[in-house]
Amino acid sequence: MPNNRGYLGSRWSTENISWDVDKKLSKKRLRNRMETKIINDPIWGPIELHPLCIRIIDTPQFQRLRSIKQLGGCSFVYPGACHTRFEHSIGTSYLAKRLGRELQKKIGAEQSNELEITDEEILCLEVAGLCHDLGHGPFSHLFDLQFFKKAKPGETWEHEDASIKMIQGIFEIIQQDYVNDEEIKFIKDLVKIIANDLNKIDVDKWDYFSRDCHMLGLHHNFQCERSIKVARLVKHNGKYHISFPKSARLEYFNLFDMFYTRFTLHRRAYQHSVTKAVEMMIADAFLNADERLMFPPNQTEQWCLSETVKDMRAYLWVTDDTLNQIRTLNPDGNDKIKKAQEIVDRIYRRDFYKVIGEKRVKWRDESKSLPKNCLQKWMEEKLTTEKDLFEIQSFKILPKAVKALP
Repeated sequence: MPNNRGYLGSRWSTENISWDVDKKLSKKRLRNRMETKIINDPIWGPIELHPLCIRIIDTPQFQRLRSIKQLGGCSFVYPGACHTRFEHSIGTSYLAKRLGRELQKKIGAEQSNELEITDEEILCLEVAGLCHDLGHGPFSHLFDLQFFKKAKPGETWEHEDASIKMIQGIFEIIQQDYVNDEEIKFIKDLVKIIANDLNKIDVDKWDYFSRDCHMLGLHHNFQCERSIKVARLVKHNGKYHISFPKSARLEYFNLFDMFYTRFTLHRRAYQHSVTKAVEMMIADAFLNADERLMFPPNQTEQWCLSETVKDMRAYLWVTDDTLNQIRTLNPDGNDKIKKAQEIVDRIYRRDFYKVIGEKRVKWRDESKSLPKNCLQKWMEEKLTTEKDLFEIQSFKILPKAVKALP
């Protein structure tokens, strides 16, 4: 978004947060009661972890991410796509810290009396990057976009809601050692902007673009290190924004490469026909077994799969392993359980749902979703000649939209 300083802007604020002076945290130093650790990441190399980040990583809430694949059903297309939300979250935290340090250095060089980024604020940004995906369900976006919406059509829930609850649970344990209530609120607000909804330029995407391409064996030209180096904080309409200069052609083309990488990943991996077929089957298996999948196990108070979002103690148990739990259920004459188990068996035999056709639809009103009845009508017309062989209920419509730019 152009602004009056000739920059490509990236919003650094939400309704509850901005980098204005009145939002600054206290000047106290966070107490370090442990030593830092250095881990080796295949994408970013050696990463130094702050003691607070180590404490967070060593909690059940964060360790749960080891059992949630980053790309859902994509591993059935690309065997290397078995990386998880665990390493992605660490990578996002690292990039958030690097971006914060770069902005801090530039503000110091400008000797601004109006704005200052403290070490405590950078640590909060680092923690927000670490915790931004804590709320993801089994197979990542499949859980909230394909399963939960069908299981609870009248309810509104997103994985970000669970992330905030998970963060609260973590800091109930470690709050007294490191951060105060104001800083916890600051971290929760920062989680909302680690993934930038304004223009899609953010450290979350910078990590998973690089990580996903590496694990899928795809090449990309985007250099996030360059974007970090040229990022600036620019005041516009009373708020500070992370911005990138548009005067330099190299920066312009680097951001173009970022969006082209996004387009390529969607087209070749995220929305690959086999990926979507597998994810639809997993969602169908979850829907059929929903009422018999109870969490946490062996407890008096339990929640079915779609209800676990109401209790984080139960949600802690919900991971990709849930798919294999369906195979261990006793059908006991329950047709839905039998159906769920048949679907899981088909997945492991690679007997996937088949794509019977694809229709490109021009839809100019981007503020609204494409009416599903338009696609339903098209499918019914396409199957007119085969209506004696197939039931319309046996077919599923999967809208796909891939945009190179936000």
